[in-house]
Parts: sequence; structure tokens; C-alpha cells
Amino acid sequence: MHCPTAPLAPLSSHGFTGPEDRGHVALCGTAAGLFAIRRPGVTLAVWRRRLPAGIAGECARLGPVPDAGPDAAPEAAAGRPSVRLVTTPDGVAADLAAALPSGWAGGPLIRDAVRLVRLYADIVGCPAVQLRLDSVAGNGCRFFHADHVGLRLLCTYRGAGTHWLPDDAVARSALGRGDNDAVLSDPRRIRKLGTGHVGLLKGEDWPGNRGRGLVHRSPPADPSGAPRLLLCLDHHDHPED
Repeated sequence: MHCPTAPLAPLSSHGFTGPEDRGHVALCGTAAGLFAIRRPGVTLAVWRRRLPAGIAGECARLGPVPDAGPDAAPEAAAGRPSVRLVTTPDGVAADLAAALPSGWAGGPLIRDAVRLVRLYADIVGCPAVQLRLDSVAGNGCRFFHADHVGLRLLCTYRGAGTHWLPDDAVARSALGRGDNDAVLSDPRRIRKLGTGHVGLLKGEDWPGNRGRGLVHRSPPADPSGAPRLLLCLDHHDHPED
């Protein structure tokens, strides 16, 4: 990988405010606190913010997906946002406006996504960002796993947020078997990102992080069929995982 090894400015130059550290997790009250993910021992940084104003109203138009089974693909949500593109901090606003239905262009959700792309690019130090905005009606990645990426940003705009595990709760030898019970013996250790929270997850391919990627999964599908709306950002030197 290339981007994370590029020289980056000191944390203090980004207005770093010192998040609350809990082992390998940094819980932040500001966007600047997310820069803590660059620390060697941190594998998850979470900006615990409220969902920005206006986004809940926009997402209310995403009704249940008729006949959507628990493993329904994002494409089953016809007429709902489903965007996958490579963009840049300068071009993301225009790229999203061109890719989304006209009813979404220029609204608060897109303005927030533009802000997060620019923040993410600043943290990682990459000129290009791979963006996914998906309406997910099924279980998504329902098995606990660690991504083979450097840093991944996740933000759920509607529905339940991503589930993640503390390092000391994980049996890493069981990852990849499709058996959540083998990975986690005590389900009470499951932690969850809130709706609107911004999570930066350090993966297996971040320099020096092999064997320590943040273990996580998608939440169970909503029984009502209501889709989640998920933003996912990766640096462009990694394929989707």
C-alpha cells in the first residue's frame, strides 16, 4: 500500500483535541479526534456525534423493501441510493450530484458525505477515495471479520450501526470460518456504532497492523424490511473487501 506511508503533518497541526482512549479504541467528541487512528495502538476511532440536521427527514423516504429476505442485496432496493465511485475531495460534490437521483442532490446527507470524504482524505493522506453509499436491506457482512484494507470509514445514516468487538473478546484463529460463536464466546461483549457516528476502522493492511485489524460485522437486518443507509470510504489503492 502507498498512501499511509506518505509523510503526514503532526497531530497538533490538525487541531487534535485528545480523544478518550480505551485501549485500542479512541472515542472522540470532535472530527479532529479521528486523527487518533494514526496512533500505532489504536484500531478504532469513533466520532460520537448526533446525526446532522435534516438527514433523518431525507432518509424517511426509504420505506421497507417489499419481499426482501434477510440476505437481500443492495440492488433489491430499487429507486434507493446505491452509489459506487472513485472520487476526490475537490470533485466529490459534483460526482455525487451526477450519480444520485435528483431528489438527493444538494441535500444535507450529500453535504455531510462530502465533508466526510474530505476529512477522510486528510486523515489518510490520499488524493483519491473509493466511495460506496448503499441502501442495505439484508444482513450484509453478517460474520465477524477484519477487513484487508488500510483504513475504512463507516457511517450509518439510517438504521442500526456496525457491530464491533474489543480485541480481548476475539478468538482470531476462528475468523474466516463463518462461525460467529467461535469468534466470540460472550455476546455481551458486542459493541455498536450509533446512527450518525463516524467510525474509522484500521484493517489488516495498515502498516504494522497485521493480525490486529478491527473485528466487526453488519448488524442483523431490520425485521420490518426497512433498509439501512451506509456510507463506506476506502483509499483508492485498495479494492473493495
